[in-house]
Amino acid sequence: MTNLKIGSAVATPERPLIAVPVMGETVNDVLVMLEQANDSQTDVIEWRVDYLTDPGELQASQMQTIAFNADKPLIVTWRTTAEGGQEDFDSIAYHWVYQLAIASRVAAVDVEVALLEEVGDVVEDAQSQGITVIGSRHYFDATPADLDAELQSMVATSVDVVKLAVMPNDSGDVQRLLDATKVANQTKPLITMAMGELGQRSRFEGYQYGSQLTFASLGESSAPGQPSVTQLKAHFE
Repeated sequence: MTNLKIGSAVATPERPLIAVPVMGETVNDVLVMLEQANDSQTDVIEWRVDYLTDPGELQASQMQTIAFNADKPLIVTWRTTAEGGQEDFDSIAYHWVYQLAIASRVAAVDVEVALLEEVGDVVEDAQSQGITVIGSRHYFDATPADLDAELQSMVATSVDVVKLAVMPNDSGDVQRLLDATKVANQTKPLITMAMGELGQRSRFEGYQYGSQLTFASLGESSAPGQPSVTQLKAHFE
């Protein structure tokens, strides 16, 4: 298994990396939340750009300021409404935001696998600068029947890290996700999670099956079922 590396943060067999989302409607809001994340016990910070009032209006200097003020490795993510985010996909604005992120040398960018045909150049540009590309897919209504095939198809893409989030209907779905993670974790680093209260087990135990990063909240969560950083840290220690 290849250990997940996001900037200077490296997952180990003993515990996964912990990431917290930073979500703000304005850059000033983001900077305030960033300071809280810097002071927390998290390993990685994810900036959810789609929470901005107008992501396409982001300026280069603002991206640079946020990247500079992140004391921990920064993932930049535009989650589209199609996969549970706040903003529809807009090719021009999306490319602009990710070009700024790449120019600011953030640690990683998250690109939805469903968009790879439209934004393959973002993947190439990021990788050429040594920036990790996370390829993600989110199922908020159910858990796919064939999780092995789902993960294999994602692993076969050009991304560096595969992230799959599903909504379980029962505890069996959670176990199926964990088992599929264990099978698929040999070639590329994986991040997998079952959402909601039913899926919380995957956030605490997923690393035992090969999921190398888990998301926590400092306050408002970015997905259903996220525990707090304190809860996760205490569990792993």
